Formats: sequence, C-alpha cells, structure tokens
Amino acid sequence: MNDKDTDVIQTVETEVDGIKKRLKKVKRKCTVVRVAQAKGWRNVVVVDTKTNKKYFFGKVLNPPPEINPGEELYIGYEDMPYELPGIKQKIILMTLDGFQLDWTMV
Repeated sequence: MNDKDTDVIQTVETEVDGIKKRLKKVKRKCTVVRVAQAKGWRNVVVVDTKTNKKYFFGKVLNPPPEINPGEELYIGYEDMPYELPGIKQKIILMTLDGFQLDWTMV
C-alpha cells in the first residue's frame, strides 16, 4: 500500500441537543502548492494528495515553522456536529508532528 493512500481515521461520539452523533475525523498528507506573505500571517494553498482538491488557508502564522512549496503537511477533515447551511466539514492544516497551523470550513 502506498503511503499517500493511507488515511488516519478516527470516529468520535458526541451529543448535540440531546441527540448522539458519530463524527468521523480523517487525517492525510497534503502538499504545499503556494505560500504568500501577508501582513501578519501567510496565505498557504495545499493540494490533497488523494483527491487532488486544493484548499486555501489564509491565516497561517508567520514562522516558525518555515513552510515552502513542495513540502508535505497534514490536512484533517472533521464532520461538523451541527447543521450549518452549505457547510459540512471543518478542515485543519497541521504540520507532520501534529501542530495546528490554521483551519477553515467547507
């Protein structure tokens, strides 16, 4: 099995408004496509190595860690515990050692 095809999957049970829900969390590797310096943070675009979808994270704090195009990071997908119009998942950008850099919802 190729390392890029491996996902780390975790299922969590939670209770929202008295209703028990099972939420799935997936973590997989992604590749940095572009890094642009803004005023107090960096804009980082990554591509999911499994689905080839690109994701934009607009408020990644300035170094450390140093992030360059071509580097590998982790991207985490978490199901939302509550209903929001048009939003189904929270996506988290992490370093390979698990440090959270930024997040967004899609």
